[in-house]
Amino acid sequence: MVTMLVVDDEIYALKGITQGIEWGDLPIARILEADSVPEARRQLEENQVDLVISDIEMPGASGMELLRYIKEACPATLTIFLTGHARFEYAQEAMRHGCFEYVLKPVDHDVLKEIVRRAVAEIEERRAQLAFEETLETYRRQWTNQLPILVERFWQEALAGGLPASPERLAREYATYDIPLSAGDAVLPVLLSVEQWDVALDGRDERIMEYALRKAAAEIIVGAEGAGAALQDRAQQSLVLLYEANETRGEVLRRCRDYIRACREYFHCAVSCYVGEPAAPQALAAELERLARVERANVAQPASVIDASNGAEHGGNGAAAGSSGGGQTLPPFMEWGILLEGGSAAELETAISEALRRMKEEGAGRESLELFYYGFVHMLYQSALRRGVPAGELFAQQELADGLASRTTDSMAAWALRLLAKTNAALLDRQRDASAVIAKIQSYVQEHLNEELGRDDIARAVYRNPAYLSRLFRKETGMSLTDYIAQAKIERAKRLLTETNDKISNIAEGLGYMHFSYFAKLFRKIAGVTPQDYRKRHQSI
Repeated sequence: MVTMLVVDDEIYALKGITQGIEWGDLPIARILEADSVPEARRQLEENQVDLVISDIEMPGASGMELLRYIKEACPATLTIFLTGHARFEYAQEAMRHGCFEYVLKPVDHDVLKEIVRRAVAEIEERRAQLAFEETLETYRRQWTNQLPILVERFWQEALAGGLPASPERLAREYATYDIPLSAGDAVLPVLLSVEQWDVALDGRDERIMEYALRKAAAEIIVGAEGAGAALQDRAQQSLVLLYEANETRGEVLRRCRDYIRACREYFHCAVSCYVGEPAAPQALAAELERLARVERANVAQPASVIDASNGAEHGGNGAAAGSSGGGQTLPPFMEWGILLEGGSAAELETAISEALRRMKEEGAGRESLELFYYGFVHMLYQSALRRGVPAGELFAQQELADGLASRTTDSMAAWALRLLAKTNAALLDRQRDASAVIAKIQSYVQEHLNEELGRDDIARAVYRNPAYLSRLFRKETGMSLTDYIAQAKIERAKRLLTETNDKISNIAEGLGYMHFSYFAKLFRKIAGVTPQDYRKRHQSI
């Protein structure tokens, strides 16, 4: 509801507006009166006034002085000015100070009521926008507070093979989580290994202390600048990811030694740090897997900094990096998943054939074939799920049983290539389906730019669930459906502004914007200038 103040030194004009007009069908809760500017200022100081209707020419202080006071003291209050003189300089000054409307006396009551109706709509729109901005700011603060947790989840997804395939989408993800990386940057991983606690801890307290160790790693190894993250991956390994992969390695090793000393002194535990090679985010999982093998092999250097660069894998038992329990090297299934999701099926076929050829040369037995089988099926399922293909729709039970029954590397290779082809086809079908839906959405929007478009209307037109439609559109295009509609409408408006002489208000209404002020704000937000300025700069007729 709205509070309105009417200001006029002529009592009949004042009462004519406050009592002579039927205001009952508008959301006006209170109508206040003032017969002078000082009285109007008193009312404004004592009440929350949303709308002022004021005469300009009054004895003593003028309405223009009142307008200047309102602009300074009550900037959210809208003003409508009335005057008996059609002097252009009055209109100019009133508009310059933010007057909502300027009307000549005598005022037709129906005309004034319609102007008030538009002002009330503007007030309600502003309130809604303010409420939205306050809500947005609340959630923005919550997002900032939760950012360390969100960053940890991002890297957990990355290590599980869930990074976006395209550099552009990866760059947007970095920006979303305030990660100071570009798409081509490398990350330096440091694996943290707690080898011994000097005090007795139960399971819960041990997890709490491991959390404390990660916080300490963030302070000591990452440093005050925060160019990195300390986190726990899904395998419960604690690790540090340094974003400045090109910094001096000696400095990183020194900070790791400081961290080990701090852990002994303050947390009563022995910790080792395994410093790997800088790696692209897509290859981090493989590098951490290598560091884990170095950790398992290290029995001679407890509570140490292990520099695992350039293949220098320290350890006392001579275990070969990449060795499975049976002596054969298992394939890099994580990297295979990245190839599959990136559309490199031909390259993956070659890698599968080569891996099984090596296993054959190494004399792989039944145990190694089973390990290959389970790793390969897991890789296919994970890739399919990340691309939105339900795992249960991929293979029949007999197809899976055929792989488990394989007795030779040749039969396993033939089986693996068949399942790869089937999975790749399913992923391509899902991608084509998504692309077709996006094309339909974009076509529908372009054909209905003159309407007030909503998500539900578009969903009905393309026969999709509205929530799914929004997620799909954002995933495939990198922008929300609402933003796309707004940009499409503003692009149409630009063309109409430059190619026609239509009134700007008519162009706005023709694009489904009934409130010109909203259209003007949206246009300026997207185009960077007002519609009027855009027409002046670009009109060709």
